[in-house]
Amino acid sequence: MKLLQYTLVLIAFTFAIISCEESDDINPNTTNDVTIEFENVVGNKSLVLDDATYKNANGDEFTVSAFNYYVSNFKLKKTDGTIVILSVNDSYFLIEEDKNASKTITLKDVPSGDYSEVSFVIGVDSLKSVSSVEERLGALAEGNGMYWRWNSGYIFVKMEGSSPQAPADPTGQKKFRFHIGGFGGYDSPTINNLKTSTLVLSMPAMVRADKLPTVHLIVDAMKLMNGSTNVRMAENATTMGGPFTPIIAANYEKMFSVDHVHN
Repeated sequence: MKLLQYTLVLIAFTFAIISCEESDDINPNTTNDVTIEFENVVGNKSLVLDDATYKNANGDEFTVSAFNYYVSNFKLKKTDGTIVILSVNDSYFLIEEDKNASKTITLKDVPSGDYSEVSFVIGVDSLKSVSSVEERLGALAEGNGMYWRWNSGYIFVKMEGSSPQAPADPTGQKKFRFHIGGFGGYDSPTINNLKTSTLVLSMPAMVRADKLPTVHLIVDAMKLMNGSTNVRMAENATTMGGPFTPIIAANYEKMFSVDHVHN
């Protein structure tokens, strides 16, 4: 009798496992959204606009008054190696520290699957940068203060603030301004500061018809100043084009990291 009871329990347990596995089958014909959260920091401290002092690798002190950046052209990699390229038209986002809503974005209609990597461009690609004004809508609107009309292109990353080590401007204020753009040129080659960030997720993001995962990223604004080349405020407090912009772009290419994934 005990053997029969044990057998029945084992059968029931086996059916429960099979049922669970079947309910988690990936249906390639279903999609759902993936949420990505951006948490901006400065080194090991939270980014607080206008009310916190930070120090870079050269010992320059600074406060931050603005920190904005574009992310676009998203791709997701499944655990089996399949690359999913998301719709470009739905893949331009402007993250602004002073607008909390902008720091949570939604990637729409992602096919069901288990994803191990996320990849995106830091900035706005050349095709969209030279598009007609009718296409500059939403996050790409000129009124966002992230478009150079005089230079026909977007500012990919903007950080502004003040530093006692920065030279005084005509008003006596010691400001720094990093406005980094440059998509490679329209009709002749120019500086190309487009960068791609590819991040391995801490655990697979599971997309199902009934599952909407969230990926939480940390974005370190200190990386604009600290990296393969450390920025000195006394020498490069204002960078809005020119040969020093690729140095800052090479630094901020490393400013994204994965904190956690929530399924």
